[in-house]
Amino acid sequence: MSVILLSVTGVFVLLGVVFAVLFTRVSSRSRNAAIPADWDVLHVASRYKPMERLLDPLDCRFLESEPGYNRRMARRLRAKRVEIFRGYARCLGRDFARVSSALKLLMVHAAADRSALAGVLLKQQFLFSMNMMSLEARVMLHSFGVSAPQIDVRGLVEALDTMRTQLQVLAASAQPAASAA
Repeated sequence: MSVILLSVTGVFVLLGVVFAVLFTRVSSRSRNAAIPADWDVLHVASRYKPMERLLDPLDCRFLESEPGYNRRMARRLRAKRVEIFRGYARCLGRDFARVSSALKLLMVHAAADRSALAGVLLKQQFLFSMNMMSLEARVMLHSFGVSAPQIDVRGLVEALDTMRTQLQVLAASAQPAASAA
């Protein structure tokens, strides 16, 4: 009985130490750690413009009309373009995550209640995630040559723009409070 009690006590002490270490790490972080230094130039819509044409079937049709065309060339072209497209999609996802994190941090430390903005943030995160999953499914089909999807990334870029605009508004309202302190 005392062995069980001693081992349970040891586990609780270990959990307490782990909790204390994690709590001190989280509480010692700078308030502005999640806000990127370059947040105002974090996203430029033109950065994602090439995504609109990367998987365009017109390029494959043009390649088919050229002499010396073979299926291997088309597969290589499709594979490279899918790889590049996925790289852009990863960058878009990272930019969205960075803007979301900065927005959450500013919301938490804002002097005024920002509960309405929290709802907008959750809605935008949900819509962005659903659009990214749909995009990935269509890109996967395209990579297997099943279909040439009509991929419209404007919705994803608009979601990022919405989040970035909210971040700019919140950061602008938080700056006078930060300079006064």
